[in-house]
Amino acid sequence: ATGVKSSELTCQTGFVEFKSLTAKQSALQCNLTGITNSMETISAPDPRDVAWNNATVEADTIRVKKMQCDALLFTGTLFWSVVVTAITSFSNLDRLGGVFPAWMIPREGTFWYGLIQGYLPVVLLELLMFFLPIVLRMIGTIYIRFKTKSETDRFVFRWHFGYRVANLAIIIVKNQIFETFTELRTNPTVAIETLASGLSLSSQFFLNNMIVATGTECLWELAQMPQMIRYFLMHKFIKVEAKSRRYLDKLEKPGSFHWGHVVPQFIFAFLIASVYAVSVPIVVGVCSAYFYIATKVYTHQALLVYSQPYEGGGKLMYYLNRTTFVIVYISIAVFAINLGLKGGAGLQAPSFFVPMTLITYLVDRNIAQSFVKPSSSLALTDARLVDEDNARKAARLQRYRDYKEQKAERKRAEREARGRTSRVDEEEEEVGGAPPQSPAKDGNGGTAEERGRRRRRAEAGIASAGR
Repeated sequence: ATGVKSSELTCQTGFVEFKSLTAKQSALQCNLTGITNSMETISAPDPRDVAWNNATVEADTIRVKKMQCDALLFTGTLFWSVVVTAITSFSNLDRLGGVFPAWMIPREGTFWYGLIQGYLPVVLLELLMFFLPIVLRMIGTIYIRFKTKSETDRFVFRWHFGYRVANLAIIIVKNQIFETFTELRTNPTVAIETLASGLSLSSQFFLNNMIVATGTECLWELAQMPQMIRYFLMHKFIKVEAKSRRYLDKLEKPGSFHWGHVVPQFIFAFLIASVYAVSVPIVVGVCSAYFYIATKVYTHQALLVYSQPYEGGGKLMYYLNRTTFVIVYISIAVFAINLGLKGGAGLQAPSFFVPMTLITYLVDRNIAQSFVKPSSSLALTDARLVDEDNARKAARLQRYRDYKEQKAERKRAEREARGRTSRVDEEEEEVGGAPPQSPAKDGNGGTAEERGRRRRRAEAGIASAGR
């Protein structure tokens, strides 16, 4: 009847609806088949989170494609230095002097020369990083075909942040990754000194990077320029009457945060602040200004501009927690290395590195045992408490509905009784004939009985006045 073969209508994904949360958690935490990877049970995502076009893709296909992309993207980080080198070479004004006319290149030593030479490579690299999450999202949605949008967000988050870390490493080692690895194997002391020197020399680049992020990127987000440009082009060159009602409604639909695009920028700023906190403290000040302005901007966007259509279940927080602790470990190692390179501080470096690493590890393990592992699945006791609370709420709601129905029934019965009473009165009046005549009134204003009452009241008032 549908014109489609039955084999094309089946898939490996199904949804099961339980009557209680306890039954659902029991199904999630039990071994259904006893065979590895035979059946995987997970909490159903929000229906708005599901990528319905990818719902019929087999899990094995997604797993294989994800492994392929992970391998290719990891290999790309090793050769990412070629791209970064090309950007830094292209942004060199001395090289650009042979391409552009001489009047377009400022003279060396002037203010504009230093400004362009310092910020041009940063702007070009950030422009490249602007398009990287878009490409990663296309890979996750079109090629790998994740079944939920939150899975695509986690994929974009992991590799977006990975390539930002690659930028940091490549710039510090001055685009000589393989030579640095070789030197670490042959002469570790010289390699560490070279890394420490490169860390200090590259501080200007990352200082400019955070200045650009503080001003340009935050204001770009606040101004919503892509949407403004789209509206301008539509109203300038395309008539509104030429578009369908569905397209116009889509323009009014609010956007949403793509966490894989936004969160890595914050984590990268935290990484830069942690790395340069000891050697170049001014970078920490600029990073603090970035976080302050970003807090204002993104709070405004979250309240007034964006609207999240679905919840991802907080799964991105596990990556965020792990990334934060990795950055803390890196900052401890960087500070210990800088301390060890100082003359006469050979004992202070290990005395700082060992205790701080141990303390950080204990805090990390405590958080993992207290929050991370328990939050990965809902305990059956908590599920039972939720079910009991839901049952009490349902019973209370049912009692309220019964009360409203009884009250409405009583009012209906009262209205019917009043209707029957009025009908009986009308029938009695009809049977009794004409209505009784009212007492006749004379010209003195009222009946004889009323005149008598007035006269008695007047006499009583005269008597009281005489007394």
